Amino acid sequence: MSNATRYALKQVEVHTNVVHERIEITISDDGPGIPDELLPFLFHRFVKGKDGESGLGLAISRAIVERCGGTIVAGNRHEGGAVISLSFPAAAGR
Repeated sequence: MSNATRYALKQVEVHTNVVHERIEITISDDGPGIPDELLPFLFHRFVKGKDGESGLGLAISRAIVERCGGTIVAGNRHEGGAVISLSFPAAAGR
């Protein structure tokens, strides 16, 4: 969320959904997007974009998400801007 608000021009969107017993969360913005050459390394430690800070935030996010049994991926929207998608297993019995 902090990256989306940092890079957004005017809009940040958050969408949630349950698909095939998984909770999906997408966060997107209307900013400049993520350089294509950075996408494969975005969740590695100390990798940061042009205006990035420490390069640790997304690596820490990935570690937390994966420890919860989830996945996290980044990409660019066709309309422009970045999108981060998270997916987690839904709790049993819900």
